[in-house]
Amino acid sequence: MKLSYSVASAAIGMSLLFAPVQASAETLRFAHHHSVGGFIDKFATKFAELVKEKTNGEVDVRIIPGGQLGQERELFDLINNGGIDATFTSLGMMDTYYPAIVVTSYPFAFKSWEHASKAFNGEFGDRIKAGLKEKSNTEIVGWLENGFRDLIFRDAPVTKLADMKGVNMRSAESHTWIRMYELMGARPTPITWGEIYLSMQTGVIAGFDSPAFAALDMKFNEVTKSLVKTNQMFAVGAIVVNKNKMATLTESQQAAVTAAGNEAGIFINETVMKPGADGAYKKMQEIGMTVVEPENPDEWRTAMLPLWDELSAKYEGAGELLKILQATE
Repeated sequence: MKLSYSVASAAIGMSLLFAPVQASAETLRFAHHHSVGGFIDKFATKFAELVKEKTNGEVDVRIIPGGQLGQERELFDLINNGGIDATFTSLGMMDTYYPAIVVTSYPFAFKSWEHASKAFNGEFGDRIKAGLKEKSNTEIVGWLENGFRDLIFRDAPVTKLADMKGVNMRSAESHTWIRMYELMGARPTPITWGEIYLSMQTGVIAGFDSPAFAALDMKFNEVTKSLVKTNQMFAVGAIVVNKNKMATLTESQQAAVTAAGNEAGIFINETVMKPGADGAYKKMQEIGMTVVEPENPDEWRTAMLPLWDELSAKYEGAGELLKILQATE
């Protein structure tokens, strides 16, 4: 497996990972792939604070940030193997273990931020949690709502679907993303989140999709010139904890960790993510980026329709999840 972090960073991360602790059963080693001070790091920090508070200091969360132990999919594999105890992961990255979770990335499935919140905090989200816990060694303890993903380009915006033909677009390492870009006529190029900046800077890719706020958080505006408000996906990630590690905690500690994850998600969603999303487009324009609407939004949605049947046929349980999502008002 090719690792995308330096030997020096890895050494620092491993020293943190295996540093002596007072009691391993009471320490959660939380590694993530985002920068220190970014919104994911704030999410992790809030989670750590709440865990300490709710367990009266009985459980400590030790944060290992910045991709020191790997990028997103590597970290999810690591948590499944018990190498770490907790991480933050975009839901699409979990498809290797729980294939039906790809429906969370189905383009244009979510009508609004409120619709997405209701879905993930209702039956749809409960089914996702139960399915992941059954199929993997992890369990979700908190949602982070990143907002709607748009198309962001290195140069001029592509506002017509026909003009996407042959455009090299960064794709997450997920079937749904790859098929989305294929149905757009683009050329999907799987690249990890941590490599987007360099790939845009060097011209390896011409564009990618991201919530506007997350793009600013990662300083992608330094290597991009335009954004098209397609709103094709609603980005949701989660704090996931190794379920075997959870089982070593007392029942009251497990309840506290779950409550901390839920409360951390609500806190960051309301104080960081939603306000950040509201102001991100304006900030992009202020710093010189072009922010425009697609010329014909319906043609983008129509192009994705074949994916519904493909996902339902390919992944067990995907069709049922899509119906639950569709029925969510």
